[in-house]
Amino acid sequence: MKIKIKIKTLILAVFIFVLTLMKGIPTAALMIAGTLETNGSEKASLFYEKYAYYPTTPKIKGKFLYADSLIKSFNKYSIFLTGWGGGENTSPEDMERAKQILKEIMAETSVKTSEKDYYLKSYKMLLDISIASGDAEMLREWIAFGQKCEDEKIIYTADVYDGFLHHVNGDREFAGSIIEKYEKTDLKDIKTDILDAEIALFDGKLEEAEALYKELYKNKWGEFARNFGSQGYDRRDWFERTMEDFKGDNAITGTVTYEGKPMPFVEIYVQEATGSFSYSPSGESYFAITDINGEFRTLGLRDGLYSVGIGVDGSVLANKELRRSTHQYVELNGEDKEIQFEFTNTFKIISPKPGERVSGDNFTVSWEAVEGAAYYMVTPTVFYEPFGEKGISTRVRIEDKNGEYRFTETKAEFNINMFRNNPNITVSDNESGYLGAQAVLGIFIPRVEYPIVVDAFDEDNELITSSLPLRSYYDQIPSITVEGELAEGEMLIYYKNYPAAIEYYENILKGDPNNTDALRYLTRIYGIGWKEGERNLDRAFELGRKYTEISGNRKLLTNILDRMSIREIKENKDRGYSAITEAMKDPDFDNYYFLYKYNIAIENYEEAREALRKYESVTDNLVFLNMYFGDYMEASENIKSESFYRSRLSSDKVKDAIEGLGENPPKEDELNVFNEFLLKLINGIPYEEGKNIYNETVKHISNNNIRTIIEEIYLERRWSEY
Repeated sequence: MKIKIKIKTLILAVFIFVLTLMKGIPTAALMIAGTLETNGSEKASLFYEKYAYYPTTPKIKGKFLYADSLIKSFNKYSIFLTGWGGGENTSPEDMERAKQILKEIMAETSVKTSEKDYYLKSYKMLLDISIASGDAEMLREWIAFGQKCEDEKIIYTADVYDGFLHHVNGDREFAGSIIEKYEKTDLKDIKTDILDAEIALFDGKLEEAEALYKELYKNKWGEFARNFGSQGYDRRDWFERTMEDFKGDNAITGTVTYEGKPMPFVEIYVQEATGSFSYSPSGESYFAITDINGEFRTLGLRDGLYSVGIGVDGSVLANKELRRSTHQYVELNGEDKEIQFEFTNTFKIISPKPGERVSGDNFTVSWEAVEGAAYYMVTPTVFYEPFGEKGISTRVRIEDKNGEYRFTETKAEFNINMFRNNPNITVSDNESGYLGAQAVLGIFIPRVEYPIVVDAFDEDNELITSSLPLRSYYDQIPSITVEGELAEGEMLIYYKNYPAAIEYYENILKGDPNNTDALRYLTRIYGIGWKEGERNLDRAFELGRKYTEISGNRKLLTNILDRMSIREIKENKDRGYSAITEAMKDPDFDNYYFLYKYNIAIENYEEAREALRKYESVTDNLVFLNMYFGDYMEASENIKSESFYRSRLSSDKVKDAIEGLGENPPKEDELNVFNEFLLKLINGIPYEEGKNIYNETVKHISNNNIRTIIEEIYLERRWSEY
């Protein structure tokens, strides 16, 4: 029996099917996108894009959701001298794509009522992007655009962001007039409240600002994100934890520039200079923000030493490096201080290319010349899990074939075997505590990709710029992969099966006592310790001396000795003496820091001081030794040196106290107590004992200069936290 179907019915069925399909596909794409976004997948934006450009999708809604998915957040990438960090940032490409999509939305001449909310959200996002990317002209253009619109919500948004712009530029009277304009209207939202609180804060009305923020948090706690291109407006705890401790009459002023041009809307952060670094992935509560001229002035701060940092969106850092020096530490002492943050262009590595493979024993690195560079350093990136480029990573400077690591030319040649024979890197896993394989095998392990970075320095040893931008992905930069395979024992080391590796190479030595691979690897495993409590210095010295006799290479012993603490050197000075003296026979031996430790261990403090005088940087132990010997003038010069790390010990307060000891020597009994304290510092005070030693020492000290020095050491070492 045949079933007859009318043509009209068939056409209708097909039409319904197609219509259902057309509606179903975008709905499915939207659901998938939402699920992927919830799970943190980067592929979510692909499905938002499919949804946005499907014929039946509401144009404005679809495009906004797509743009929104590209802008991961407005978290700031925090940059301090002592550390960097930040949350998930948007790539430059995604930021630019989002801008274009949002501009498409703004170009719509007819907006359906059902899509007006998405149109408004798109407008707000464009304004936020302008601030986050530091584009003052773009912000002005879109403010002007909004103020010419007929929609009162768009006009309100434009006005509030205009108020923010004037606030940043110091015209808080105008910004306040915007608040007054909308204070009693239904248009007022969290942005008006934030602007009101920020104006009070930067006018020095701290109590008023705190009250406004507390009220704001009480009523609108879920709306802090994405306001004025930042996420740093949740100040509810900041007033008590930070501002209450920091508030005073001094300010830090300065500029932030990129190749001499101002960078607007850069957030300025302030932390106490303790040598440590902390950041919030969701953004800091800033103490200042740069105006359109890239200039800033912080809130009033008390006297003290501060670590000053900046916060910028990661999308603007793709081609930038920060000229690095010690100036980000600022001491306030009764007057304002000025600093500059100077971003520079990165430069290109010519060779190698990303993913370049090396088949021989040598490779070459060449790069563009940098104006003003006195020398360059080449620094491969080493990962704890090298095959997957995972885990803890570090960059290590490498020497060329001639043993040089500072290069005045724009080209350097390297020998792979040198890095296998003389590793200078230790990377351990925080959880397992197992030694990283490259501390034993050396770097440039076969089949492992090593990203290559070149840094340029000036005559004062300050970083001018780098080939590596502040925000980058390692798969996009030049790298070296050495061809070849690891031997059986080396594979055991690579996978950190150290007990099996020890057994493997010890068995080799039984049949071949002069096997250099076995001697080299076992010396490192025993000498460094493959995990906590697994160090065997006796065996390391025994095998290391054997290796030195056969190879003539003393650096293996030097590397082991260099990792020893003063306590370990003391404990092993008799058993390890021959190893120590053997290493020191090397005519190129210039490990002055080890010589310092060794002389401290044998209580030859004068020789220890002489060794530190020759060391490449000024250390706090040289300051302590000079004070111990009564050379207060030299100790004062030490802390003023550009190569002395900036901390509480580099403050004018400490310098004045040290010079005061030279001008007015303390009583003999107090001097003896102080010198005893200095010796304990020089020999190494365990962190957990610091507080007790400090308390015991200050009981016997009345001299203000000595008390100042000891107090600052106490704070610098953070003994109070134990």
